[in-house]
Amino acid sequence: MKKIFLIISLLASSLFAEIVWLKYDDAVEQVKKNNKIIMVMLSREDCPTCEYMEDIVFEDKKVLEEFNKDFIGVHLDIHNDFIPEGLTYIGTPTFHFLNKFERRLDRLDGGANAKDFMDKLKEVKTKH
Repeated sequence: MKKIFLIISLLASSLFAEIVWLKYDDAVEQVKKNNKIIMVMLSREDCPTCEYMEDIVFEDKKVLEEFNKDFIGVHLDIHNDFIPEGLTYIGTPTFHFLNKFERRLDRLDGGANAKDFMDKLKEVKTKH
């Protein structure tokens, strides 16, 4: 019975997969345990490109699969949240990709369509 429940839970979670956004400190703790990559998204309210990323790109099934395999997400509002030192931005969105030592592996300024964002995730993984 436990196996059936586990299988149903896994299927349900894959159908409704999404990026789970953690607090920065929690993400750092998680990557130290599982050697994933932190992706910090710096955004702001009323940012059309940020909304596009959240509503279109981060809803793409292939992007979600790739992201959830190797990345942990942190979403910070540049006007309302503390931005850790070194995570600079020119505009929003800005994505910083960090290793478990909080060293930047890469950066993406601006948005991207699902295919280009997937390519960026794959590129970042090669630097990890």
